Amino acid sequence: MGIGRRSCFGVFTGIALVCLWACVMSGQARSQASQWAPQKNIELIVPTAPGSSMDLLARLIQDILKKDPSLKPPITVQARSGGGGAVAWTYVSRKVGDGHYLAISGPTLLSNELLGVGDLTYKDVTPVAQLFTEYIAFAVNADGPIKTGADLVDALRRPTPPSVGIAPGFGGSNHVAFVKLARAAQIDPNKLTTVPFKAANEAINALLGGHIDVAMSTMSVIAPFLEAGKLRAIAIAAPKRIGGAQSVIPTWKEQGLDVVEGNWRGIVGPKNLDQPETAYWNSRLAAVVNSAEWADSLERYYWDADYADSATSRKFLDARYEELRATLATLNLGK
Repeated sequence: MGIGRRSCFGVFTGIALVCLWACVMSGQARSQASQWAPQKNIELIVPTAPGSSMDLLARLIQDILKKDPSLKPPITVQARSGGGGAVAWTYVSRKVGDGHYLAISGPTLLSNELLGVGDLTYKDVTPVAQLFTEYIAFAVNADGPIKTGADLVDALRRPTPPSVGIAPGFGGSNHVAFVKLARAAQIDPNKLTTVPFKAANEAINALLGGHIDVAMSTMSVIAPFLEAGKLRAIAIAAPKRIGGAQSVIPTWKEQGLDVVEGNWRGIVGPKNLDQPETAYWNSRLAAVVNSAEWADSLERYYWDADYADSATSRKFLDARYEELRATLATLNLGK
């Protein structure tokens, strides 16, 4: 019995040592994985045209990250517009598991599936972070006949309603804000003239050129035209007035219509991006949103900060998808 116990003890000791070695090696592997860092050029993809608010955001992130001495490889910003963002997100999605590819994300990442645009779903990319929300302003030419939100609603009720430009395409926050306005005013959105553009700056140029009657955009795009007196903002789809020079713009709620819609911005990576890569970018983007340059941009462009990491971003996308499903369900454009 004594020999048996010693033999048994030896077996158990051997097993324990093997398990301990496996744990140590596993811990070392996890430690090495957690130290992932980019080893080649980083591509930050913009799903809208150059000069858009998404392009502006990408270049701001690029400029801030360039100042990080620990980030050795270069960062390039590339615009891949089309399909309401589907071209860009599909490109990034196919770089499976590669943390060297990121893209700016926005509402059409969710709505494209609901509207039958392309085959990509928001689950085909990896949520990396949420950055901020911009509220949607409704703009007209400063010398045009529409002066107030009430004027616009009255015009939308006419047999020939004004044409309204939205970007980037159908299903984005600009479009959703317009749909919410129509429903709040008890107007069928399917009977209105909605003109899609690839980017908000294109819609604004069409408005300035007299090709459309109304355009919706975030303040980062239209503020210079408001300040120059070329455009008039008749309402903003915000829960309360924004600050700064544009605090004169009334909300839709002030004008008797419950219309609130934000154009959120985030970062996504390829499909099946592993935790070390998302952890790396979470730490870098957290530093970005805590920088002085970012704080200045929040104020300058009227961005409402709401940073969230990868895990929280995933929950945000899930919840927002369900909300959009309900909003877009009765549109003729939906599935």
